Amino acid sequence: MVLFAGGDLSMRVWSSLLLSVLGFALTVMANPSQQAQQVAKALEQVLRRDIANPKDPNGLHLRIVPASPEETAKGKFQLVEIEAKPARIRGIYLREVRARAVEPVLEVSALLERGKLRTLSVKESTLQGVMDAESLERMLAELKATKNMRIKVQVTNEGKVVLQGILTLLRINNPFEAVCRAEPGEGGLYLRIEELRVNNVSAPAFLITRLENHINPVVERKDLPFNPEIKSVHIRDGLIYINMKPPK
Repeated sequence: MVLFAGGDLSMRVWSSLLLSVLGFALTVMANPSQQAQQVAKALEQVLRRDIANPKDPNGLHLRIVPASPEETAKGKFQLVEIEAKPARIRGIYLREVRARAVEPVLEVSALLERGKLRTLSVKESTLQGVMDAESLERMLAELKATKNMRIKVQVTNEGKVVLQGILTLLRINNPFEAVCRAEPGEGGLYLRIEELRVNNVSAPAFLITRLENHINPVVERKDLPFNPEIKSVHIRDGLIYINMKPPK
């Protein structure tokens, strides 16, 4: 009798779930235009919440091109373009940014119910940005992992990123200087330490690895809209160029 009751309860749960899914599907089929408008509006709201121009409330430029009402209701768009100068993308600060997603498909339930931008697929997603020492320093000051290190950043004419602060790992709590190179990686933008000095003494390799793992990636791909890949990083005249070549 107990097993029968449990099975009966499971059947009721699955029946209720199936009816909910069918109800949602029927709503979309009955009025795809209305659902498409809701999805497009939700996308714009989420993008404007997560991305901003810190100096100009009207300085974020969005272009959202829906697909057909039936496709958009299911989370597909023809094109999304983003541009701001300067820009804040969640906790990432840039002097300027341009992003473009071709035929992205988004999870509708995450967008409408949780206000989350979850990309299921995208034909092409690109992002170009410019970062300076101030931008990187502000990011490190706000990150939980590094905010207590009070890191100051310098981008040199030799194309290096120099970090100076207080090393708080392993209860060391001493001044450090790290000379790094910026490079792309699978997870985003990384700083690879070429030289680390603590109290003006060269640090051992294990401490370099520990600090690298602690701060990286400094820009996470998952925090960028539509999951663009970071393919190249160039430094010139104190600026870090992401996925773009510096002007000549």
